[in-house]
Amino acid sequence: MHAIIVLVGLLPQVAAVDSPIQAENLRCEYRVDPLGIDVLRPRLSWTVKDDRRGAVQTAYQILVASSREKLDAGEADLWDSGKVASSEMNQIEYAGKPLGSRMECYWKVRLWDAEGKCGAYSEPAKWTMGLLRPGDFQAQWVGVDGPMLHPAMGRPLDFDGCRWVWYAEKSGDAQTKVPAGKRFFRGYVSIPDDGRRILRARFLVSADDAFEMTINGRPAGRGSAWNAPQVAEATHRLHPGKNLVSVMVTNGSESPAGLIGKLVVDFDRGESFTAIIDESWRASNRAEAGWNQPGFDDSAWPHVKTVAEYGARPWGTLNTEGLDNLACPLFRKEFIAPERVRRATLYVSALGNYDVEINGKRVADHYFSPGWTDYNKRVYYDTYDVTELVDSGNPNAVGVTLAAGWYAGAIGWKSERFHYGKDPKFWLQLELETADGSRRTIVSDETWKTTFGPILEGEFLAGETYDARLEIPGWSKPGLDDAGWDHVKVTPSVSAQLQAQPGVPVIQTGTLRPKAITEPKPGVFVFDMGQNFAGFVRLKVSGPKGTRVVMRFAERLNDDGTIYTTNLRGARATDTYILKGEGEEVWQPRFTFHGFQYVELTGFPGTPTEDTITGIAINSDTPLVGSFACSNEMVNKLYSNIVWTQRANFISVPTDCPQRDERLGWMGDAQVFIRAATYNADVAAFFTKWLVDVEDAQTEEGAFTDVSPRVVAMGSGTAAWADAGVICPWTIYEVYGDKRVLAKHLDAMERWIAYCESHSTNLLRPAQGYGDWLSVNADTPKDVLATAYFAYSTYLTAKAAEALGLQDKAEKYMDLFRRIKQAFNEAYVDEDGRIKGNTQTCYVLALWFDLLPDELRPKAAEYLVEDIRSRDWHLSTGFVGTSVLMPTLSATGNTDVAYRLLLNDTYPSWGYSIKYGATSIWERWDGWTAEKGFQNPGMNSFAHYSFGAVARWMFQSAAGIDTDGPGFRKIVIRPQLGPGIDWVDASYGSICGKIASRWEKSDDGVELTVSVPPNTVATVCVPTDDPSSVTEGGVAADQAEGVSFVRRELGYAVYRVGSGTYRFRAK
Repeated sequence: MHAIIVLVGLLPQVAAVDSPIQAENLRCEYRVDPLGIDVLRPRLSWTVKDDRRGAVQTAYQILVASSREKLDAGEADLWDSGKVASSEMNQIEYAGKPLGSRMECYWKVRLWDAEGKCGAYSEPAKWTMGLLRPGDFQAQWVGVDGPMLHPAMGRPLDFDGCRWVWYAEKSGDAQTKVPAGKRFFRGYVSIPDDGRRILRARFLVSADDAFEMTINGRPAGRGSAWNAPQVAEATHRLHPGKNLVSVMVTNGSESPAGLIGKLVVDFDRGESFTAIIDESWRASNRAEAGWNQPGFDDSAWPHVKTVAEYGARPWGTLNTEGLDNLACPLFRKEFIAPERVRRATLYVSALGNYDVEINGKRVADHYFSPGWTDYNKRVYYDTYDVTELVDSGNPNAVGVTLAAGWYAGAIGWKSERFHYGKDPKFWLQLELETADGSRRTIVSDETWKTTFGPILEGEFLAGETYDARLEIPGWSKPGLDDAGWDHVKVTPSVSAQLQAQPGVPVIQTGTLRPKAITEPKPGVFVFDMGQNFAGFVRLKVSGPKGTRVVMRFAERLNDDGTIYTTNLRGARATDTYILKGEGEEVWQPRFTFHGFQYVELTGFPGTPTEDTITGIAINSDTPLVGSFACSNEMVNKLYSNIVWTQRANFISVPTDCPQRDERLGWMGDAQVFIRAATYNADVAAFFTKWLVDVEDAQTEEGAFTDVSPRVVAMGSGTAAWADAGVICPWTIYEVYGDKRVLAKHLDAMERWIAYCESHSTNLLRPAQGYGDWLSVNADTPKDVLATAYFAYSTYLTAKAAEALGLQDKAEKYMDLFRRIKQAFNEAYVDEDGRIKGNTQTCYVLALWFDLLPDELRPKAAEYLVEDIRSRDWHLSTGFVGTSVLMPTLSATGNTDVAYRLLLNDTYPSWGYSIKYGATSIWERWDGWTAEKGFQNPGMNSFAHYSFGAVARWMFQSAAGIDTDGPGFRKIVIRPQLGPGIDWVDASYGSICGKIASRWEKSDDGVELTVSVPPNTVATVCVPTDDPSSVTEGGVAADQAEGVSFVRRELGYAVYRVGSGTYRFRAK
């Protein structure tokens, strides 16, 4: 009987292979061989490999086994799906035995083709389960006992010896009550000119109620509350001699008012220099032109008056904790591993960021793990297979480096810390399974030791300071004498829910070599990396012990060739390496990143070469799946800029910018760009994770927030920004066929619609919010925009319910959509189709969101083109309107106008920035202009992907690649040709496989080559007015293998094809 059972188990494995069809690219929950998942019914997917035309999958069989050996033997002890008659190849739920903690699941799949013939099994894939039961979590949270301030950095800042000052008001006492309003302060600080080098300069400031500081005319810092003092970064804003410090202070109401501050400058040798804001300063109640610039004459301004000594009423003493950059301490634990370790699994998390080493080797080349979440609600643990790193039967050591990260480090434009907590900590559980099935667990607990090492500072905005002289050789190896290390502080539990990682890690995705090196000032070297990107540089240097090499980062240059850092606002963006003096030293940071194209290098011992620094590009692991090229090099550069800007901003969450003191998960930016993002990269797992952040941030009232995770920018319910909570999950469904993401977030979507309805008047939303952000001389009424988005989100919620089979809900929301549409027309649309505001964005939203009656759509399209023509064929749209401007033009028969906008190189246009050297997408259309130079540095990022939403049109319209229904099982190839472009060549790696479209104009027509992946069908629209002229592969198209004529429509002959590559020619 035993032999018969084995034979039956082997039958699927030894069945004859009669077909070339095979599954490849096996994934589980969108990831390749994920470890430690907690999804109990994980979804499996694959693509089909079969080069035959019209290849389809008619059935599949999935085998899942608890070991590789069993899978190889055909023993599917967890799940044998049997032969399932289905063409589905993604979103297939595991339906085998219940999955438990730590289980290993090896799987493979085989397919049957159109003739019912069976192909070979795929290569094996795997996933493992994480910790699913409360009792599985044995480790404790540990950190340092005290602030994470490196002792080598000296004493923290304080206000001792300072005094409160204020403008000499005509009436009132600033200690009790003076008029509300802004006051303007100027003071001079003379830095000793004695040959010493400034290492660090910090200005500790507070103001009642808010302040903005500039130093020598450059923004340095800001604050928004008197009881929340700030440190203005002054290191690279000061110079020896006389320096101007100017401060604008806002007294928000008739109340006490004051300004207090202390500057501390540390040099490479000797005593520090200290200066305070005192009676030598002058103040005014008027903002005169140039008041905060060094050349302004303030002699007519009165001197400030002392209001009170520090510590006096009404302000008392101020809490200055958390104003210094945090260090990255080391932690270690030694253990003796049991004999014959079969499997070693590491589970690790942090409130902060961690880096783990075992026996001196890094566990993974990941950055900023476990990623950014709302740490008040949830934090993820990562899982690693570390079997190869553990030395069975011998002493071992595990070491952890801990950074503040998003949890406790500075975030946002005020550079405030401790948004989630003051004490970063980590959680670690190393499980060692032996050959006999026993398990030993090493956990983070009170037995661990900690000390500070070489990372003096390690934060996102400030950068990293590394003193190689303080390295501790062998700190993560066994045998180190750690008797002098401190005991850790143990926190038994935290409020955040500890869950398995659903997203993807931040990884290195490229290296860049300098394109040029200049020396604009003696000893100041500037490297042009040739590309604006996010990451850092790897430094290679030799020199004397204690040599300090400083690297600063910038996106653009000043006219004199020095780096332009004013737009970084309060972000120091500086990495410093202090040599140990032991031959060639190679270093790169672990816990920071910058957005930059240019690197300033100072303090370098000698003359640097191109080998001195190497650019390291990082971003979340979202593999690129799109490609686009055409006959116009400017457009090719535009596409490159879009992709690089997406990469630079997809770092754990989709951020607005990677360089300045912001870097937040702005919802509006994400929703206008998400469809373009899906063409450029595989973002399924990335957005699956972030959509949890979005829902975590949703308010009790149902409003989605301005940013997710919700921090710094605390607004909510903002039209076009909050609507990301509906648009983004719908887009993931549309692109990847993911119904589970709709089911997971439908309730949140409904709550948002309810919020909009309850915060509307007669279904019209209020005129609030950001509007069409950064439009050009075109003020779209905010109520028009908000109501349009209310309608659109309602429509998508109806479609989501319909996709989930919830027909009653679908009808409910579709009825609401119709009523909002009616209210929109009654309130904002004239009888002739003119829309209130009469901007390009007004018409784009009304047309794209289907808010107009059919008879008015042509008029609205006419008005849209009319406005573009009136601006000499230029756009005026901001973030919101630009996202669907080009698709709307093509959808209304105005593709020629879209091409005209695409090819413009005069302001405002995509080509304008490229003409002046852009290697990324700018935040503003006028981030820099030939006439005015740089825009307002208060908000002027040169890596902001929102205007890159045009990539959607480039794929969908120019190349013609789109999905017909969810998930690209049915494909549309409908290229829209236009003037100025002779050919387009694009491809997209969909969840079903690679789709390609290439067209080229000829003297007598056009040639269109398309590739359709196996197990899909495509509707191919060949541009022609003469269907009889269309050939495929040299024969009449309707006679070609696998090609069926469907219909003729305006400007196209339409065919249906199966998988394969097809070459159409037409006149």
